[in-house]
Amino acid sequence: MNAATASAPKKGASGKYRKEKKMSPLKVGPVIYQPEDTLLEKDRLKKDMTLSELNHVFRLYMTKKGLRMKDISILGLFSVVFNDPNFAHWHELSKKEQSDVLTGLVRMPEVYNDLIERLGSTAGDAQIIKSVVKDAYQNAIDSFSHAAYLQKKYSDRFPGFKIVLFVDQVNQALILTLIDNGFGEKIIKPKKSHMGQEYGNDAISRVTDWLIRRYVEKEEGPVKWEIAYTGGQGMALKKLRIEMGMNVELHFFATGAIFELKLKNIF
Repeated sequence: MNAATASAPKKGASGKYRKEKKMSPLKVGPVIYQPEDTLLEKDRLKKDMTLSELNHVFRLYMTKKGLRMKDISILGLFSVVFNDPNFAHWHELSKKEQSDVLTGLVRMPEVYNDLIERLGSTAGDAQIIKSVVKDAYQNAIDSFSHAAYLQKKYSDRFPGFKIVLFVDQVNQALILTLIDNGFGEKIIKPKKSHMGQEYGNDAISRVTDWLIRRYVEKEEGPVKWEIAYTGGQGMALKKLRIEMGMNVELHFFATGAIFELKLKNIF
């Protein structure tokens, strides 16, 4: 099928051509800026690009699930935009400099706590939601670090995530999603010792890290030792599913990813 054929409008029952309806846009909702609580005028286009990209990832997710906007009822949403200028030249920073920036970013402002507690209360358990979402957004921040270093992605946009709580009316499910505009693929992070220290980059540490991945956690893939991550390994999906009995999925797309938590199983 060529491009002209693929984009041609379809005929309706009357025989007349009709335009294909586009999916309705996702509402913006409250936007938190981190670490700076205000946005410079020159950065407004970058903010708009970030929010547009997050909405695009959500539309891809909806298409993958076979849902339309009219099939869901949104109960709450908000976004966090990381307007730290360091992300634009992340590849030029040392690992120590990257780590210092990330340490500041994971400490969310009070307004975030207020918003996530409201969503959690709406979902039925504020503490569980807050804990699981914290893990999800830390993994999103790690994805931003990865994308900023390897893809140099944030010269014309900011990294950010959007949390949406909605009812899937088709499948009768309450779902919470965290959308990010990060790397768009699973990343392999350095493992840590029982003391919480990252294994080093020397030969012995690399072998130790490889053994853990190969025979304990059965992960495959190279580690980018020059990239800093938040420090938390995060709750693995296996732990969330088995130990906490949660129905969670990760969906990867070219421009980001979505962490999906189906909440109907925890009430």
